[in-house]
Amino acid sequence: MNVLARRFAAPLWSLFLPLLSLALLLSRPAAAAPLQLDPQSAVHASGHLQMLRDPQARLDAPMASASLGWHALPGAINAGYTTDTLWVRMEVQRPTAASPRWLLQFGHALLDDVQLYRRDAAGHWQLQQHSGEDVGREHWVVDARNVLLPLTLDSDRPVELLLRLQSKNAMSTTVSLLTPEVYGSASRREYLFYGLGLGFGLLLIAFHALFWLMTRDRLSGWYLAYVSNALAVEALTAGLPQQLLAMPVAWSDPLLGLCMCAGLTIGIRFAAMQLGIDRRWPRPMRMVFLAMLLLGLAAGALVLSGHNGLGMLAMQPAAMLSIVGLLGSALWLLRRDDGQARAFLLIFGIYYAGVALSFVRNLGYVPTNVWTNNAAALGTLLHMVLMSMRLNRQYDALRREKEAVQARLMQVVGRHNERLEHEVRVRTVDLHQEIEQRRRLEVELRAALETERRAKQSQSDFVAMVSHEFRTPLAIISTTAQQIARNLGAAREKTLARCANLRAAAQRMAALVDEYLTADRMDTGQAPFQPRDCQQVEIREMLDELVEEWPQGRIRLLLDQLPAHWCCDLGLLRVALRNLLANADRHTAPDHPIELQVGCLSADKLSFRVSNPGDEVPADEVPRLFEKYFRGRKAQHSPGAGLGLYLVHQIAEMHAGHARLESAGRGEPVRFRLELPAQPQQLRIA
Repeated sequence: MNVLARRFAAPLWSLFLPLLSLALLLSRPAAAAPLQLDPQSAVHASGHLQMLRDPQARLDAPMASASLGWHALPGAINAGYTTDTLWVRMEVQRPTAASPRWLLQFGHALLDDVQLYRRDAAGHWQLQQHSGEDVGREHWVVDARNVLLPLTLDSDRPVELLLRLQSKNAMSTTVSLLTPEVYGSASRREYLFYGLGLGFGLLLIAFHALFWLMTRDRLSGWYLAYVSNALAVEALTAGLPQQLLAMPVAWSDPLLGLCMCAGLTIGIRFAAMQLGIDRRWPRPMRMVFLAMLLLGLAAGALVLSGHNGLGMLAMQPAAMLSIVGLLGSALWLLRRDDGQARAFLLIFGIYYAGVALSFVRNLGYVPTNVWTNNAAALGTLLHMVLMSMRLNRQYDALRREKEAVQARLMQVVGRHNERLEHEVRVRTVDLHQEIEQRRRLEVELRAALETERRAKQSQSDFVAMVSHEFRTPLAIISTTAQQIARNLGAAREKTLARCANLRAAAQRMAALVDEYLTADRMDTGQAPFQPRDCQQVEIREMLDELVEEWPQGRIRLLLDQLPAHWCCDLGLLRVALRNLLANADRHTAPDHPIELQVGCLSADKLSFRVSNPGDEVPADEVPRLFEKYFRGRKAQHSPGAGLGLYLVHQIAEMHAGHARLESAGRGEPVRFRLELPAQPQQLRIA
């Protein structure tokens, strides 16, 4: 049975092998024509490349060469942010008379691992060159900004090259071949360009740093951070610090990623300030700024953890959306501001176009060439030039405005100085007068001290004085009564005169009781407070009687609307008003009238205002005016015991009202006000 099977299997296998070989040949992509090199210029390999993805990095050179997954590239290598290992192959052919020494150049300065394989004489793949950031720039065969691999082409026959590429950054690079002589000439021009750009950027940083240190201007500070970060990103992307400082990849890649993450927040903030939307829409912009800050921190954490591609993929779409938002805001504000949006569209539009082109290139949507490789750098350079010109114009406008303000200020200061000089002259005269017045006041103060000494002596004799005041009217009453008793048959006229003396003495005693004894009775809580419902006529009669106690014309009664009836102790009210009028009488010249104004403040308030054109009440005496036995400096020369205003205050409190000094006489009459409630239920029964 086995023999029979082998007999039939042999013819079938002989038929299957040619078919399998034909299928393998048809499945492999057609080899591109060899790249013809030119000794006079750099030749780009775009259109002559084939690429193979190795997701797990499991393939070696022979396995990759024999793989079926190759596909032709229409342009340069452009795979975006990827963790895959890429294999690239191409065929090159130098001219017959050309030098065998060539350089294989990559346009990406941050490739981590680059390996070049060639077949040996036996047809086996051999590693020819190994370079990249992971190798360390100190081990590079050629000291350059980006990866350069020496290549020796001994013959003019086509040579197949196999490249193995890895990078944590965007896998987007051109591949070109050129002679060392062409590279030397091109590198000199390239370093001149980068030197000028770097020098211009450092000059901008130094200028704005100095300006910010002098002015601490907020906009200048943000622009300083903005320019510094943009320059750092461009320099690290171009590989200049890595080459000049031999910076290891463990530092350069995280530093570049962090700068790009920080650039998102700084760029949004500075652009919003330039467009003015941070002032127009403060709350939404604070939310956007906070969101970008959190996103930048998250992307920075991914970068530091080694996931550079994930961090950039999280950050770059947000940056693109923010660019769209800022440009949309500028277009909306184009006809709503004074040209700020138009300037923003010009200055930032160039920069955003370069950044957007670089992002789209990194994501693999546009081909990689010299323009897309340098779009961000060129846009940044033009952007910085235009932005500096705009800031200089703004600062110049501010300077001119400041000079105009200073000129106006000098005019105002000049006029103010003239006014001050005039006031100083007037004040000097016033000071001389005041000194003279103080000399007179010194004499008066000495007299006042003597008066105070006498007042103290008067207070010590208060009881004796009250006793004396009472004995006088009592003596009159007693003597008159005796005269009437002895002469019962006296003439009618004499009897009436003696009765008048009795009435006058009794009135004098009543006044003394009101003046000297009411205060003590109030202090002991024994004051006879007896409120009752008083009619308007009674109130008016009481006021007329008070006015008649002074010479005609001395008291001017001004009546507004009086309540029809009002609950109060009419006797105590008479005492309070008499004391207020007596106090005003003591401090008013004889030829000046005293005003008593009575009226309703509201439906439940009745006001009594006593005004006199007397001397100003000193400010330090105002808080003590209603204290018991207190007499001001102006009252030291007149008789009295310091009880009048104290009684007014106590009577006001009994009526649930209050008494206060309404005007101390500073430019207007001295005025006391007594306010009492008109409703009985508001009274406090003592």
